[in-house]
Amino acid sequence: MRTYLDCVPCFVRQTIDATRLVAGDGEIAERVLRRVLAATARMRMDRPPPFMGREIHRIIRQETGSEDPYASLKKRSTRTALDLVKRVESLIAAAPDPFEAAVRFAIAGNVMDYALATTWDTEKISASIEKAVSCPINTESLRLLKQSASQARDILYIGDNAGETVFDRLLIEHLPKDAVTYAVKGSPVVNDAVYSDAEDAGVGSVARIVSTGCNAPGTILDLCNPEFVDLFEAADLVIAKGQANLETLGDSRRDIFFLTQIKCAVVARDLSAQVGDWLVVHRQPADPTSASSPATQRHAAS
Repeated sequence: MRTYLDCVPCFVRQTIDATRLVAGDGEIAERVLRRVLAATARMRMDRPPPFMGREIHRIIRQETGSEDPYASLKKRSTRTALDLVKRVESLIAAAPDPFEAAVRFAIAGNVMDYALATTWDTEKISASIEKAVSCPINTESLRLLKQSASQARDILYIGDNAGETVFDRLLIEHLPKDAVTYAVKGSPVVNDAVYSDAEDAGVGSVARIVSTGCNAPGTILDLCNPEFVDLFEAADLVIAKGQANLETLGDSRRDIFFLTQIKCAVVARDLSAQVGDWLVVHRQPADPTSASSPATQRHAAS
């Protein structure tokens, strides 16, 4: 995915919101904003938005001295999600198809995303959990994901936000035992999960946790460590959570299942979807031997 003009206001708003978390509205915030505006003027529009996201948060860290402006929001997200675990586990166990239910709650957890707004919203989280049972999701994508998971011996699950990691754990419990490697960011960016966030969510009890080595939103393979790239290329099945992973990996040369809520009009337009949709997107690389083979196959529902 490329960057669009409509992305620019979001870059500015995210800059202001993230800086306010640790530096308020004073001289430091003004310096951050001026540097980000200058960087925005130089950015490449042919790259996905997370490239600029990486630069924004590098500037914020430099100017504020805070390595993780979202640290308190991440801790609160994990505590809130853990408080919901017993209820969600019972709903999954009682569902006609527990695997489908686990996928739904994993997507429900994607609401814990503070890239678009840093305001805590308990009602929004509760509404997402309530919506999980009934929200339309493409059944063909779910069938393909379930089938692929049942046959996989090596699953790479690329996480997204802290707190959401708790619901990822519940889905991992419905994947083949000892088959899952769970990937997190190499260092803090927005409220994306790092190693300690995944451990706090209990992911270490059901999967091996590794770092991508990437410090950008999403997963930019050129910025990942060689060990992660090897895992990505060798895995029988790759599951990737969240919009930023879809933006950065959507054009990769391998088969991937993306699980996300759509929170951005630009991404919605790119997927022919609507803001608020819950998607299971199955993307496959083109068959180079077939001129008529499509570059991707999308299975999404609104």
